[in-house]
Amino acid sequence: MTTKRGSQVGRFIWLGLLVALVAFGLGAAPQSLERLHAAQSADELAFSFSTLAYFLLLPAALLALVILSTYVVRVDLLRAVERRWAARNHGDGGDAERWKRRGRWLVPLLVLGAVFVLIAAIVSPVLSGFDGAPSSDDEVGRSFTGLGLSLLFWACMLFAVLLLFGLGRAALRGAAVNRRESRHRRGKYTSRERERLDAQRYSHDRLTAALRFRDELLEQRIPQTVEVWDFRASPDEVFFQDAPATYARYYGRDVSYSTNSGFFFGSPAFVAAGLAVNALGNASARSSAEREAAEQWREWQTARVLVSNQRLICFAGGRWLSFWYSGVVASYPSLRERSLVLQFEGAEPLMLVGDHVPVAIMMATYSMHGVRGLAGHPDLVAAAEALQPASAPAPAPE
Repeated sequence: MTTKRGSQVGRFIWLGLLVALVAFGLGAAPQSLERLHAAQSADELAFSFSTLAYFLLLPAALLALVILSTYVVRVDLLRAVERRWAARNHGDGGDAERWKRRGRWLVPLLVLGAVFVLIAAIVSPVLSGFDGAPSSDDEVGRSFTGLGLSLLFWACMLFAVLLLFGLGRAALRGAAVNRRESRHRRGKYTSRERERLDAQRYSHDRLTAALRFRDELLEQRIPQTVEVWDFRASPDEVFFQDAPATYARYYGRDVSYSTNSGFFFGSPAFVAAGLAVNALGNASARSSAEREAAEQWREWQTARVLVSNQRLICFAGGRWLSFWYSGVVASYPSLRERSLVLQFEGAEPLMLVGDHVPVAIMMATYSMHGVRGLAGHPDLVAAAEALQPASAPAPAPE
C-alpha cells in the first residue's frame, strides 16, 4: 500500500524527470535535430519522425510539468513550510500564526520567481546557440530554425502563463483567507456570514436542549411541557414541543397517461417518420408516468409538529395527522442531519427534518427502547460525546 510519504516522494521523482525532459527539449534536442538534418547522410524519414515526436512531446511535457509543479507547490511545499514555521515558533503562537499567514501568498510568489529565472536560464543559451546554425542559402534549415524557435517561444510563454495563473491564484486565495480571518478576529462579519453563524448557533442550541431533554428522561424526571390550545389532547397526553419542521411521506401512486396512434398517408418516408415520432412521444409519456408513479418521498412542505408523550402530530396539507409511537415498527434517527424517519405498520413512512427534530428523536427512541435506548443508541451517544466540552490541557512541567 502506498503511504502518504511514498506518494510525496513519487511526485518529486516525477517532477525531477519532467524538469530534465523539458530542459533537454529546450536545450539539447533542437541542436541535435539541426545536426541530424544538416548531416551529409541525412535520413529525411528519420528526421521527419524525430521532428514530429519533438513537437508532440515537448508541449505534453510542459503541460504535465505545469500541472504537477502547481500541485506540489500548493500541497507539499507550502504545507511543509507552514508546518515547519508553526513547529519552529511553537512557543510564540502569534508569531507562528503570522508566518503561516504570510506563507499562504509569499511562498507561491517566490516559487513563481524561481521558475521564471529557470526559464530564462534555459531559453537564453538556446536562443544564442541558434544565431549561426544554418547558412543563408539553406532555406530548409532557416525554416526549421524559425519554426523551432517559434515553438520554443510559445511553449515557454504557455508554461509561464499557466504557472502564473496557478501560483497567482494560490497567492490571491491565501491573501483572501488572511483578510477574512483578520476580519473575523475583529468581530466583523458580512450579513451572509452573520446569518450562517446565527443559524449554526440556533441549531446547536436546539441540539443542546434536546440532549438536556434526554438527560431528564434518563433521570426519570418529567421534562418541561408546553400548552397547546388549538388541538384536543388525548387522556393523559402532554406536549413537550410545538415547532415547525420539514415534512415528507414515502409512497408510490397510480398514474395514467395517454398514447397517440395517428394515421399517416403519403410517401413511405413520410409514413416512417410519422410512426417514429409517434413512438418516441409514446415512449416519453410512458417513461414520465413511470417516474411519477415510482415510490419516492412526496408532499414536501413545512409542517407544524407537536411532540407529545404518546405521538407526533403534524399539521400538513390543511389537516392534522397523528403518528402514534405504538404503531412505529422502525426508526432511523440522525441527530447530525437533524432528521427522523419512522416506518409504520399500516401507514406510509414519515420523514421530519429541521432544527427542532432532535426532541422528536428523543421521544421516538424512548417510546421504542425506553431508558436503554436513550442511554445506548449509537447516534444519541455520538451526539452527546461531540457536545461535551474538551478536557482541560495538562499543566506544563515546571
